[in-house]
Amino acid sequence: PDFSMLANTIMTKLSIVVATTVALAASSVSSFSVTNNNPTRITTSRASSSVLNLIRGEAVDAETFDENEGGVGLALRSAIKISGKCQKDQCDAQELMRYEKMQEVEMSVAQSIMEKSGCSVLCSGMGKELYQDPESSMRYEDKLVKLAPIEAAKAALENVAAAPSDAKYVALNFAGGDDLIIGEVLEACGMLVDGLNLEGKPKVSFNSISFNQFAGETCSVTVVASGGNTGGLEGVDESIAKGELYAYDGKWFTVAEADITTAEK
Repeated sequence: PDFSMLANTIMTKLSIVVATTVALAASSVSSFSVTNNNPTRITTSRASSSVLNLIRGEAVDAETFDENEGGVGLALRSAIKISGKCQKDQCDAQELMRYEKMQEVEMSVAQSIMEKSGCSVLCSGMGKELYQDPESSMRYEDKLVKLAPIEAAKAALENVAAAPSDAKYVALNFAGGDDLIIGEVLEACGMLVDGLNLEGKPKVSFNSISFNQFAGETCSVTVVASGGNTGGLEGVDESIAKGELYAYDGKWFTVAEADITTAEK
């Protein structure tokens, strides 16, 4: 009789456990069903499908993409100039211009224009990027990183001519390939302003030109002092008289206002 009573008790408890388990399972299924119908998940799926529909391979007989056309071609052909001013301990980029080309200038011509307009080259330098990762060390301090604009500024500061006492303006002219980074140029500008020890507090500006005909991972800087007198000059002559002259790889360059281009051209 005791075994019979014990068996009945066990069966009763099992029935309760089974019933509870079934109820919880049903609740879980219902909860999962609601979550599965969440509108957010449906929207995400549709968005993904829309994106996938936009990504299509090029047809076998499609016309070959010409990178010289449209905006891509315009950017490749253009010389991009970012210019700005340096005040106290800060240099700020303020303007972006795009030129159809850079104008190469004979040094004798440039010197003649500078003499007539009261300009002089204070210094110039060339820099090249270098990234050296020593395999024998994992420490960041052991990695050697040289940035082209910084190296150009260091080279320029090694041989600086005295600025004319009547110089009202000083232009820091950087030139490099299409990988020239404005942040690195601004850092180099700060180095030059600190190292030049300019007397008379002339107004300091900078020009940073990136041009695909200049080698990548390189940068030159040419520092020019001027009196701000253009004497009615125009085009290339006016740019030089303003102190915008770029020495690069043994040649001299500048830009002209007539060569400024826009997206419509």
